[in-house]
Amino acid sequence: MQGTSFVPRAAMPQSEHEFSRLFRADDIAPLECLDAFYREQVFAPHFHEEYVVNALLAGAQAYRHRGGNHIAGVGALVLMNPGEVHTGECAHQQGWAYRGFYPSASLIGQLAAEISGQSGGTPYFRDTVVLDPQLAAQLNQLHALLRDSRDTLQRESALYAVFSQVVLRHMQIAERPQRPWPQAVERARQMLADCVADNLSLATLAAAVGLSPWQLNRQFSRHLGLPPVAWRNQLRVVRARQMLAGGHSPAAAAQALGFADQPHLTRIFRQALGITPAAYQRSLRR
Repeated sequence: MQGTSFVPRAAMPQSEHEFSRLFRADDIAPLECLDAFYREQVFAPHFHEEYVVNALLAGAQAYRHRGGNHIAGVGALVLMNPGEVHTGECAHQQGWAYRGFYPSASLIGQLAAEISGQSGGTPYFRDTVVLDPQLAAQLNQLHALLRDSRDTLQRESALYAVFSQVVLRHMQIAERPQRPWPQAVERARQMLADCVADNLSLATLAAAVGLSPWQLNRQFSRHLGLPPVAWRNQLRVVRARQMLAGGHSPAAAAQALGFADQPHLTRIFRQALGITPAAYQRSLRR
């Protein structure tokens, strides 16, 4: 296994039941935060439009990412760039617990530009698992502060202090790269993104980009980690999160985004995020 970091003696949460608690810190920055503990949850391949920064507090998590298998244990950070497909499951007999942060690309991009003095570049994580107990502890403390404090200056100061360390220690800034996949795949990806709620067929996509349906399905899966239909469904989940956070009902999100019905949205949403759309919305409201 790649990226192994495992400390089996860490204390598990007092509750034996899985939980997933979310809140947003949008009053100071475009940022979603998660406090989670899982035993049985298995995450289907999915992606986020934001960066992912998870600090492992107990147990260990296994996941597949960038074509490799990884294990992250206590004191490790799980780091992912926007759009990177990954899975998630337990790698410890007692489960795994973590504090998760999902900062927007604009937040990380602005912070990286200010730190580096380089504008127009793209910050990216070099590695997906890093053992950094000190920074993991700081992220844990930041999570509690963002959740519990109403002192705006204190919350902002702590956020930028901790995430500047994330950027400095574990990110690089590159010239804005070309997509590392063929132009035909990129055109198909963009069509799906632009028409995420539409009932596009594989044949329609393939004809528009000059490939056969078999060729498009194969190349799309190879370069993006998911076949077109699964990638579109995960993008619908991303858009559903945004709609739910904005106050739309799960039924309205399902209808607007092209799901067959609300149960269809609920099934896909839970497979990717470990929580139902209704529970996700309730958690944000709390």
